[in-house]
Amino acid sequence: MQPASTFFDVLIVGGGNAGISAAALLLRRGITNVAVIEPQLVHTYRPLLSYVGAGEASLDRAERTQRSVTPKGCRWIRDAAVAVDATEHTVRCASGAVYGYRDLVLGTGLVPDDEALPGSCSAAASPAVSSNYLDRAEKTWQLVRSMRRGQHAVFTVPRPPVSCTGTTIKPLFLAAARWRGLGVDITLVIDRPHLLGVPDLDRRLQRALDDHGVRVLHGTAVTALHPERNAVTVSGPTGTTDVGYDMLHLVPPFRGPDWVCDSGLAADGLGLVDVDPRTFRHRAHPDVWAAGDGATVDTDPSGGALRRQVKILVGNLLAARAGDGFEEYDGYTVAPIATDAHRLIAAEFDRTGTVTSSLPSVLDPLKPRRSAWAFDRYALPQSYWHLILKGRI
Repeated sequence: MQPASTFFDVLIVGGGNAGISAAALLLRRGITNVAVIEPQLVHTYRPLLSYVGAGEASLDRAERTQRSVTPKGCRWIRDAAVAVDATEHTVRCASGAVYGYRDLVLGTGLVPDDEALPGSCSAAASPAVSSNYLDRAEKTWQLVRSMRRGQHAVFTVPRPPVSCTGTTIKPLFLAAARWRGLGVDITLVIDRPHLLGVPDLDRRLQRALDDHGVRVLHGTAVTALHPERNAVTVSGPTGTTDVGYDMLHLVPPFRGPDWVCDSGLAADGLGLVDVDPRTFRHRAHPDVWAAGDGATVDTDPSGGALRRQVKILVGNLLAARAGDGFEEYDGYTVAPIATDAHRLIAAEFDRTGTVTSSLPSVLDPLKPRRSAWAFDRYALPQSYWHLILKGRI
């Protein structure tokens, strides 16, 4: 890799939730030479896409320009990272530009794993297939409202990693609420032995699925897509078979970007950045940090988890410079799962699967609530734009 042409005190790769909120917090903590590498012109608040796909929100409410969310004082490099040389402290971009850093923060997120399931993106372009995870939330709503009695809808949940397992089943519940009494058959294909691995939460979600009449295929993976004949091939405990559909909401398997592996920063073949899940510092390169979906955080990813992760990551980065001790992350996360049109479980738990609710102890932490739905639908998006991305919370 050629020498860096420009040097930054902290260089951030990825201008999503993790990258922008980390940049804002670093600036607030006195780090002035900060840059974010991000090729996209549009920044999306992705949790709102479930509501776009259910006809409860418009897409414009989920989007802002990348320039508008980049913190004042932070340089936005509109380019894509393609390689890191952690020994030389440099990042090379698709344009050929090379940037140096003192500390590197990776908020790379995830990309569809085309090797695990070929043709996901092209299948999502076919008439009966959509995916909120592949930027087709408006199409999801079109398909949901077009379904008729006796038709069959299939929803999928892939193996980890994926951004917020709770969000993968949110489209199903929101669609099922609209179809209640209509007679639409629903199948959930889930490539896991359980939903979230929190026993009490899984039991309640299973009851909600039963209430909607959903057929659940646990431990079953989508292994092939056949959009030309509206079918998927699935493999599970009972063997391999084809399942037909009139609507498919596809959440494909994901992985980290290939260049993370190629740069020697990954924990395994899935391309997750190999950080200590308690401190977010890279295990082999002490000046590399990562959080969010694309890092080995050892918990179910979510926006609520990321808020805590970024705060701890920034604090530990500064502590490392000062020679101070680190704060440790306990794996706290939250799975906001709408189980009906206007009721939601805001399930908070740690990496052990222990429920850690912020509600008063007299309240059931796993009860679907209308207030939790309203907070998720209306309050959180405003908090995201005006507080989280500005490093205020």
